[in-house]
Amino acid sequence: MSQVKHLPANRAGAQGLSIEQLEAGLRVMANDGFSSHDFWDEHVASFRQTVLFAIRETSDALLSPTIPLHWRIELESQLESLVQYIELADRYIAHRSLSPKPSLSVCRSGSERIH
Repeated sequence: MSQVKHLPANRAGAQGLSIEQLEAGLRVMANDGFSSHDFWDEHVASFRQTVLFAIRETSDALLSPTIPLHWRIELESQLESLVQYIELADRYIAHRSLSPKPSLSVCRSGSERIH
């Protein structure tokens, strides 16, 4: 049984994860015997939205003409890392969509029709 159920639910679908949800996910993934694929399958869209929000916030901060140089350098570095996270999430989503999904087969009696 998946341990993902212990992660606080993000009932709004593919909205961003809160800091608490990200931390809880990291704790769950650190447990022995946990399949990280279970976590990512359930939360990759929310993770992607969280990173997109961070990119937008970082980009907005970089547009400020009053930002000190040391912060500009730090934020530019973080922006590069955030873009790499988006690329990683996109590759995971693309790979997942190409992977064959197990088919659901239901045994029915010969006289029973489903359509």
